[in-house]
Amino acid sequence: MIFYNAHQREEDKNFDYTLFLGAILHDIGKFYMRTENPDAKKNISREYEAFYREEGKYAPRHQEWSAFFAEHFLPESLKTVTSLVLYHHRPSSYQQLLISVADKISAKVDRKDLSEEEAADDKSKYLISVLSQISLDEKKRNTKTPYYKLLKKRYEVEPPSNSFNTNAKEDYQNLWAEFSRKVNALRDGFGSSFDLEDFATAIYNLLRIYTYNIPSAFYYSQPDISLWSHSKSTAAIAFCLDRQLKKEFSQENERVRVLEAINTKLLPGNESAIKKGDYPYFCLVKGDVSGIQDFVFDTKMDGALKALKAKSFYISFLLDTIARYILKEENMPICNLIYNGGGHFYLLMPGYFMGKLPQYQQKIDKILFSAHRGALSVLLEAAEVDLYDFAHNFGDCFDRVSRNIQRKKVCKFKDVIEESKMEFFEPWEDYEQKCPHCGRKIEPKEDNPDFCSFCESFVQLGDELMKSLFIIDSWGKEKEFSEFSDIHNVLKAFGRYVQFSNHYESVANTLILDRSRIEDLQRKQTEIEKGQKGPKSEFESEFYEDLDISTHVPFKSEDERVPMLIEDIAESAKGIKTWGIVRGDVDNLGDIFKKGLGEDNSISRVMTLSEEFSIFFGYYFNKLIKEQNGNIMVIYAGGDDFCILGQWDVLPQTAHKIYTEFRSFSCWNSDVTLSMGFEIAPDKKYPIYRVAMVCGEHLEQAKEYERENGKKKDCFAFGANFVGWEEFEDLKKLKESIADLVGNKNVSKALINGIYAVCSLKKMAQTQEELFKAWRFVYFMARLKERYSNPKDRIEKALDEVLWRIICKETNSLYKHSYLAARWAELELRR
Repeated sequence: MIFYNAHQREEDKNFDYTLFLGAILHDIGKFYMRTENPDAKKNISREYEAFYREEGKYAPRHQEWSAFFAEHFLPESLKTVTSLVLYHHRPSSYQQLLISVADKISAKVDRKDLSEEEAADDKSKYLISVLSQISLDEKKRNTKTPYYKLLKKRYEVEPPSNSFNTNAKEDYQNLWAEFSRKVNALRDGFGSSFDLEDFATAIYNLLRIYTYNIPSAFYYSQPDISLWSHSKSTAAIAFCLDRQLKKEFSQENERVRVLEAINTKLLPGNESAIKKGDYPYFCLVKGDVSGIQDFVFDTKMDGALKALKAKSFYISFLLDTIARYILKEENMPICNLIYNGGGHFYLLMPGYFMGKLPQYQQKIDKILFSAHRGALSVLLEAAEVDLYDFAHNFGDCFDRVSRNIQRKKVCKFKDVIEESKMEFFEPWEDYEQKCPHCGRKIEPKEDNPDFCSFCESFVQLGDELMKSLFIIDSWGKEKEFSEFSDIHNVLKAFGRYVQFSNHYESVANTLILDRSRIEDLQRKQTEIEKGQKGPKSEFESEFYEDLDISTHVPFKSEDERVPMLIEDIAESAKGIKTWGIVRGDVDNLGDIFKKGLGEDNSISRVMTLSEEFSIFFGYYFNKLIKEQNGNIMVIYAGGDDFCILGQWDVLPQTAHKIYTEFRSFSCWNSDVTLSMGFEIAPDKKYPIYRVAMVCGEHLEQAKEYERENGKKKDCFAFGANFVGWEEFEDLKKLKESIADLVGNKNVSKALINGIYAVCSLKKMAQTQEELFKAWRFVYFMARLKERYSNPKDRIEKALDEVLWRIICKETNSLYKHSYLAARWAELELRR
């Protein structure tokens, strides 16, 4: 959906949709122009010659190309959009001024000049990955090598490259051909039963997919802002301006005068005219959830995987619900949801919204306290944003609102406490049978009397999540509940009604749960339909919104969608029959957003950066886990962090694969790294909560890991052992050598015990400040080699390789991860 609130007047509805489409499509001509289509150029020149000639130009500009698109690709009823995109650089009407001013605000610090030679280079037509430009050291900011993204759709994720041999003109033509075909199909598919909300939603989703890797900046500007982010931020700013101005001025001519004054300040050369406090018409709102870890992992073993999946999804969806509820109530479009992931969301709202925060916080507190008894909370805060903030470092706004949230965390549920007075601190009613998770009274039932219906609803939700392709999403009247019997009631309290389904409905009301699975099904369907006569499958997934969450679960039977139990995952492991957990997140994320882009921290760059993390830890992460050999479940992934559970033996390699893919995706930038923690369950029946908690503690310790050269973080915590990612391959090779010798070549397990012994010697030497007796291990290995001296077996040589991996010949020092390699091998060999 674009708008969640039903418009009371047809006039308001038409105004909002035309403003939305005009803002989101105002620069579509930049995409179209780069196809260098001679026929299109000829037609545009003929239709719009008077416009560009009037300004002394000799060829159509992007605004004329945009107008041609609106005129010929949109339905007849939306032709008013044509004038909005055509005049966004020379506005006269109120709507045109809104888009023009929003465009300038969005682009105020986007422009980074290139030389004429650079601008003529084919590379200038490709998008520079914003991740390649992140620098946490101001002195090194201008030394970063630019990596370029291929002209692909959003979901065709490929790592950026610092060199490529593709042809920009052909790439644009191919991408445009597919995009324009989809828009034509969309327009023609509606026919007489035209639904404005469905059409606008589909256009929005198509733009997100097809302009994601296209640079917004044109000639003479460094191309490091995506056309998608610039278009989305322009639309968001335009609606904030409109709502704030309508709040302050009743007459349109007054609003026009204010916009003209802002427009003048934003003209090139007027930078010094913008002062702090000028036009504080905006605010940045943050929603932040607390209590995630305790809430998610407090899960019983029976149905644990379903409940885990459901709880992590619920947190993400709850934040999404609260964000969209606010937009619905304030009659703002979806483009003003700047970001949702990693346990928080950001909204760009009109300035007056800051005064309404308390009433929204009060409602959220009331619902969540009643539903979760204080175990889960969502805090709202805001920071004022003025013209100066947009024109300088927008990252400061994110920093300010985050600080406000931190201060608010010490007084969670303040209104609930004040309203209930001292009753808040009194004991809950103690029932004879109460739920061990949430404390609710358990009603007698035959199947499972140990847990309440509310906690049981998470198992049901997990089952629906695993088996469904879509969510049918609708908004209606908010319901009040004296007691929440299931999690759907929490959503209904905000007016959101959801149904999980394998059938889609209207574009505006259908959300895709797992795009990669949809893609797999569509490929199979295409194979089936090859050579067949008759109508083909009509479902066009790119019209629909994707939740961008990672949902992968291993199944016993893919056809029947029967999910594995945790015991099944443990039994499938090699060696010890148990499972493990890997948790990870991006290092220095706060600094990346606050300092990483330096003075170039515009709203569009921040949005481009957020989208990059979103696509990697959402759609691409899901696809990556599916491709791994082994039974792995994504507990949660989104924003900048993730947690996976799977058979323990495949998780270290999976963690390394995630790391290398992320580093490649982030252009091997030394300032954009990823740390992880890995923990093995002592037994397959061991509580998930305990393993996850220890794993989280080790992840935090990994972020304190420091090498001898001073480099920190970028670390893999394997149990309580901390391995720099640059050391992982050596560790793995040593483990594989040990496992191969003992498991395949029948070398005695005394080899592993010998490694443990030499590690104990090293520890003792350090404790007693003595010289490490490396010769003892050399002597032990010499005796061991005597048993396997047949040259045909090549065992003696393999033992030698292990020896000199563990003991450095030059220094007689012990390889620091010797114990870990031996322990890893031993667990893998255990029968």
